[in-house]
Amino acid sequence: MSIHPFFEKAIQEQNRRTSALLGDRTKYIGSSDVAGCARKVYLQRKYPLQPDVSVLLKFARGHAAEWLLDSIFTAGGAVYDTQVEIVHPQEPMKAHLDFLFYEDFDGKPDLHAIEVKSVSGIPDAPYTQWEDQLTYQLGLLRTKYPKGEVTGSILAVDLNAGEIEHYTGYKYDDASFNYLFCRGLHLLEALRGKAEPQSSPSLLCGYCQYREDCPSFDFKTVELPADTEALVSRYAELNDTKGRAEKELKSLRQAITDFTGPAFKGRTDRFDLAVSSVAPSMTVDAALLRARYPDIYPSVLKTRAGYTKLDIKSLKTPPQARA
Repeated sequence: MSIHPFFEKAIQEQNRRTSALLGDRTKYIGSSDVAGCARKVYLQRKYPLQPDVSVLLKFARGHAAEWLLDSIFTAGGAVYDTQVEIVHPQEPMKAHLDFLFYEDFDGKPDLHAIEVKSVSGIPDAPYTQWEDQLTYQLGLLRTKYPKGEVTGSILAVDLNAGEIEHYTGYKYDDASFNYLFCRGLHLLEALRGKAEPQSSPSLLCGYCQYREDCPSFDFKTVELPADTEALVSRYAELNDTKGRAEKELKSLRQAITDFTGPAFKGRTDRFDLAVSSVAPSMTVDAALLRARYPDIYPSVLKTRAGYTKLDIKSLKTPPQARA
């Protein structure tokens, strides 16, 4: 009995049911749309592609993290709602807040939005796209609640490692929200056929299904020497193998240390096995420093050396060619 065909069909149905809770995404602009690439969102609406099982599992992991946090917050007696929909009064723009708290953990009235991100490895600092998404949500919150302070934070959760990181200190900012609101208006104009959707390069470009003919990359057909073409092909093959190996290594490491615990030394017929722990240490929270001391933040920046990055990706047929 093979579960794979059943699983692939079932997870697609599960994703359809979960997405239905957010309404018809083709009828409004959401916070992830505004924070992302207008060109990608436009093409997703015009040439929708079914995500593969790997992507759908990552979506499901995010929902699992939210469910777990919901249970924890409820157990702690927090006052909040989940998946709170905030609608702009004039334009078809919405935001769905993962968690909206109505008082802080000391019982003081407080309107605070938390955006949850499920990750494989906690980043040193929140990604710009995460911050833009939260900023847009805080802006829509301000339109609904014009009085009082509106704040927010980002909660990154690594379920595999059992780690969380809370990036906080975000407040409603009129200028930032207006910028993102204009990005939303641009996307609406593009979807109505009145503007050309603009691309927004980011760290997510490498995962984009619509990258091949993106003007931000402007790949032109070139002829490489036969030996160079062979090297490129071999590099792409090895790089793909490396990515899969790194993922498997992380999973194996977790399973082994689950058995050994944080401190272990032993020898078998084939291996010396040693496990040790690195004590927690203090570091500077760059996002918090920038939020609380914007005048000081530029003075403590330092130059980071640049480097040459090689990115080789096997081509697939662009969706427009199949439309």
